[in-house]
Amino acid sequence: MKMPKEVIREEIQKKGALTFARFMELALYCPESGYYETDMAKVGRGGDFITSVSTGTLFGDLLAFQFADWLETTSHPSQWVIVEAGAHDGRLAGDILAWIKEHRPDLLRELNYWILEPSLTRQRWQQSTLNAFADNVRWARDFTELAGGSDNGKIKGIIFSNELLDAFPVHRYGWDMAGKRWFEWGVAADGDNFAWARLGNSEFSLANGELEAVLPDGYIVETSPAAQIWWRDAAALHRVCHVTARVDVAFNRGQGVEQG
Repeated sequence: MKMPKEVIREEIQKKGALTFARFMELALYCPESGYYETDMAKVGRGGDFITSVSTGTLFGDLLAFQFADWLETTSHPSQWVIVEAGAHDGRLAGDILAWIKEHRPDLLRELNYWILEPSLTRQRWQQSTLNAFADNVRWARDFTELAGGSDNGKIKGIIFSNELLDAFPVHRYGWDMAGKRWFEWGVAADGDNFAWARLGNSEFSLANGELEAVLPDGYIVETSPAAQIWWRDAAALHRVCHVTARVDVAFNRGQGVEQG
């Protein structure tokens, strides 16, 4: 099994310096050896960082309360759907479903909880965590697969994610004040290490071009086409709103959007 550093180095040798987005993609999601593909214990008090999910069940309890309130105040279709994108080890899904089981058992009997997860490794982690809710949980690799299993390619329910979009690969652009133009930063090999490399001029531009007149030399902007695609695909299933607490949530009654 090759580690991400080896895979990245080999790709640089074949293609030259990589975009930072490609570097992130390989470092984080390289099959079997990427950062998010190994050791589900990376998150938590004994891991590399903590999140609101890893410190206890309160966050999941609060989400479950709000989700249940939204779903139970509408006319019931045959089954309601909750879709979580990027569930890591399934702990948040488990907290949400456990709260619903204890406080809204009737809702749980009608509920399908879908997890969007392209990684087979993480799917196995989630299946182990959520074994007690096997009757309720389903998996899809992406929105296209999810839409294929729904009526008319649409869903009625909730789509949400927690700290997902900020883990998507990003492109990095720098401002050349003298040339009044943008260039893209990439990653090149530097001996046994990696180093920033200027890839060349870019067609990137700010929506408000007047800002470029006051930007300092070397100013950096990051963009994530992958995150934009995620929002587009989510919106194609139903309308999207944004809720704070680092959770992106959409709720569709079939006719409108409930916002929190």
